[in-house]
Amino acid sequence: MLLLNKKITMKKLYIAFVACICLGKLSAQNTSSPYSIIGLGDMEKSYFDRTSGLGYGGVALSSDRYLLLSNPASLSFLMDPSYSNPFYFEVAARYKNVNYSGVAITSNTTNQSNDLQFKKIAFAIKPKKRWGLSFGLLPFSSSNYSFSGIKKVQGGTFNVDASYQGTGSTNLLYLSNSFLIAKNLSIGVQSSILFGQIDDKEIVYSSITDSVLSTTRNLFLSTPYFKGGILYNLQCSKNFKFTLGATGSLKTNVNANYKLTVVDGNTTLKTIDEKRSNYTSIPIMGAIGLAATYKENYTFVLDYSGQNWSSLKYKGTNYSLTNSNKISAGIQYTNNVLVKDIKGGKAGIYEKNSFQIGYYQSNSYLNIYGQPIKEWGITLGAGTQFARSGLGVQGTIDIGSRGTTNNGLIKENFTQLGLTISYRDFWFTKKVKKYN
Repeated sequence: MLLLNKKITMKKLYIAFVACICLGKLSAQNTSSPYSIIGLGDMEKSYFDRTSGLGYGGVALSSDRYLLLSNPASLSFLMDPSYSNPFYFEVAARYKNVNYSGVAITSNTTNQSNDLQFKKIAFAIKPKKRWGLSFGLLPFSSSNYSFSGIKKVQGGTFNVDASYQGTGSTNLLYLSNSFLIAKNLSIGVQSSILFGQIDDKEIVYSSITDSVLSTTRNLFLSTPYFKGGILYNLQCSKNFKFTLGATGSLKTNVNANYKLTVVDGNTTLKTIDEKRSNYTSIPIMGAIGLAATYKENYTFVLDYSGQNWSSLKYKGTNYSLTNSNKISAGIQYTNNVLVKDIKGGKAGIYEKNSFQIGYYQSNSYLNIYGQPIKEWGITLGAGTQFARSGLGVQGTIDIGSRGTTNNGLIKENFTQLGLTISYRDFWFTKKVKKYN
């Protein structure tokens, strides 16, 4: 009979657990973006993996060593489970600095903000040779703003001073499954629970009555969310490989526990506390990508993604939702070295270092005062892995700009620094033994 020693190295799991707890406490946030006041806020464009250094393009990428989560179909290309059943673990954090400009920025306005946050935790295994599985927590959107302005009183001929504040975010608690249905063809599905909380507050000051009218809104959001993906590898020759990838998700209605409180001075004027099954919606989203690899050293990626926000037909005073799109491109160089197999057998190749450069440009789903909110950025990335320890580190920098100073709007010039720590090890620490 066959006896397997399935003893898990608890020390390794303990180290991973402590890392999660420490990073989970990492949060020092004061970054404000006035454009995050609408809907679910700013949509997250990063998966905090190796694609971040490639202009966030990676729909067609796969790896046997690293988790690439932009396309759930990539998981089936992880290392074969017959090789001591490897497991994968990744965490990530990001620091962001923003400088603001425009006529709305006055001498009394803080024109800079900073943000340091833990962003991702992900695990992955391959239960079967053709089956890859990952689960974890990813950011989906964020809302964080604080500014003041002038509000016109409805039915009146005068304006009043007003201030606006908002904080919150939504996240994905996900489970992804990927299946290799042919030698070079993989499909995948990411099944998630989208959840989060967004709080905002409007304070109106009246110079006529010296009263203060405060409106507070608290949202607790949750809904199932699904994304599918497909990936096809084509080995054209010994040195050239091309990969095509695509992802997509259908329109999703977001449920909310909605609470609204209106207070005038010390008097509560109105309170609403109810469940709303279709509070807002996420439109159809899709992305396609191409990757070309030469001699396993040079990789070029090109992605295009789009979101059909205009179909929601949502608009307000001086703004509306419009279709958004993003183009990403990047080049990666990997330094591969020849080493002995971890079991001491035949020689193998592993990636010692990687270097990346990328570019992206996008049109946001917002149109304000007739101005589309555009964004562009240049990304750089570098990473290394330590052959014997299973530890890998990836660092990225993103320098770019969003918005415009036209029509009294605000332009954001930002710098983002990202750090992703990956760890790979094996469930079985002893060799398989056979007994008759």
